[in-house]
Amino acid sequence: MNRRGFSLLEVLVALVVFAVGVTGMLVALGHHMKDVSFSEEHARAIRIATREMNALRRLKYIPDSETEGEEGRYIWTATVEEMDETEIPGVTTDEAGKSRALKPCTMSVLVQWSDVEGGELKRKVELQGLELFQPK
Repeated sequence: MNRRGFSLLEVLVALVVFAVGVTGMLVALGHHMKDVSFSEEHARAIRIATREMNALRRLKYIPDSETEGEEGRYIWTATVEEMDETEIPGVTTDEAGKSRALKPCTMSVLVQWSDVEGGELKRKVELQGLELFQPK
């Protein structure tokens, strides 16, 4: 007997195989989209932290110890602390007290954000650095 076409069983098996493949691809696409979203949020937090760190570096005099700000779901805190000059290698206590030179300071910018507006701050990025400022 000479048959043409496919039987109903063959068509159903092909459809099941196709459905399993498409379902797997959709699950993988969902995970990929979540990763892309996280990467975009992380990149924005780094841009905010970098911008605030650069703003601190442009200052001539030692700034206030802490400043804060908010951009949508992102909250940042910039902290500047004057270093104890006696902890710097090669500087004696006498030299530190008489010096009118630039003062070393540690700087830190912490950016925190939540997954949803007004939610708990679950993620964070922190940049740290050193800078020399003129005393006030």
